[in-house]
Amino acid sequence: MVIRSLVVGIASALLAACATVGPDYRAPELAPATLPSAGETAFNDTRPVANWWSQFEDPTLDQLIADALAANPDLWIAAARVQEARAVFSERRLDLAPHVQLGVEQTRSKQPVAGQGRVETETDSVGFDAAWELDLFGRLRRSAEAAHADLQAQRNDMTAMQVSVAAEVARNYFELRGAQKRLDVARKTLGNLGETQRLTESRWQLGAGTELEVQSSLARMKAIEATLPVLETAEAQSRHRIEVLTGRRPGTLDAVLAPRETPALVKVLPIGDTGNLLRQRPDVRAAERRLASATARVGVATADLFPRVSIRGFVGFLAGDFSGLINGDNKAWSVTPSISWAAFDLGSVRARLRAVQAQNDGAVAEYEKAVLGALEDTENALLGYAKRQTQLLRVNEQATAARRAADLAEARYRAGASDFLTLLDAQRTQLAADDALAQAEAGVNVGVVAVYKSLGGWGEPDVDPALASVKREIGDPAPRGESDTTLVQR
Repeated sequence: MVIRSLVVGIASALLAACATVGPDYRAPELAPATLPSAGETAFNDTRPVANWWSQFEDPTLDQLIADALAANPDLWIAAARVQEARAVFSERRLDLAPHVQLGVEQTRSKQPVAGQGRVETETDSVGFDAAWELDLFGRLRRSAEAAHADLQAQRNDMTAMQVSVAAEVARNYFELRGAQKRLDVARKTLGNLGETQRLTESRWQLGAGTELEVQSSLARMKAIEATLPVLETAEAQSRHRIEVLTGRRPGTLDAVLAPRETPALVKVLPIGDTGNLLRQRPDVRAAERRLASATARVGVATADLFPRVSIRGFVGFLAGDFSGLINGDNKAWSVTPSISWAAFDLGSVRARLRAVQAQNDGAVAEYEKAVLGALEDTENALLGYAKRQTQLLRVNEQATAARRAADLAEARYRAGASDFLTLLDAQRTQLAADDALAQAEAGVNVGVVAVYKSLGGWGEPDVDPALASVKREIGDPAPRGESDTTLVQR
């Protein structure tokens, strides 16, 4: 009892004097984001809904994104990394407490003993072995702090992946619809040119036309036919990409993704308060958490400059005969305090410390890069959507005028009031305008996707139900981070 009280007293005194070395982390100050394009008339500061894609009012798109959030392989990889990080954090947190193991051991030996020859001995033991490192300089606390920051970074990485997957599904969906509409335009144009081709051949056979008109019309048809394989390939590639994003094999969604009309979403987009952009972007939050982890690891490396104090102990039974091991006469215990210090290898310790400090400098640069990248990405997306709206308006006017000009040219050609080259040029202009209109409509929708992806997709606590289900699957605690932070501080 005296020894036990002495050990407890020494441990209490050491713990009372303990200090946590290394830099204490302070999150970088973040000035509100300033985005000039956010003031465009194409946007307002109304807070967007979490499932921003519902604005398209397209049930097929809604279902595809829900499927992707539930079955995308990249999301499950991210979820596994969160689980791994949580397990590592739990292990580092438990390092702060004593480790106790149950042990059963039997040792047989035969050794020479002076005057007795070779003597065979047996030692049996059963009991509890305990080991505890007194965290005098915060090495274990800093390690747990770093693991906790890593866990938070992985959670934000998973959110960023969810944002990316939803956006990729939507982007490929609108590119698919754009390719389908371009194919429809090309095929309708081919039908119209087929009638023109028959007309020019009839006029040539009657002596009212020339072979030049026939061959020019034929060449134009073949040129359009040559674009069909390229457009069909683009359509198939977008369809296959959507299938893989939703966790399916290529070729399984042909019926679901059959051609259909998808109008451009030309409206004033709600984008919320863009001044909080850097706090809602999950990639920026992940970079900030990795900076916190790197800072804590500087403390871990700094603590290696100081001694480590550990206590090992045993409580149980010890005897030379296993059959009578567990009885009162065989009770045994031991306490072994120990101190280890790299006193003659501090050069290596300091070298490791410099390496960790350099890694921390790199994490600072990575964080600054993430901030600048987020600002650039969002400004480009906002500007792109605003300009695409203007482009769509002009291209729509161009397509209307081109169709009217083609109709007039055909009527005049049939009446003999205009030559064939005028008709051919009008038809070429109409095809180009209709094709540009199909691309512009798809471009506006893709621009919407880019805007919400750049804004962070969705922000806590406004989480889409599909996203919430994924978080429940990986066991994400609620409220986020509260219990983990408390455990670190304890």
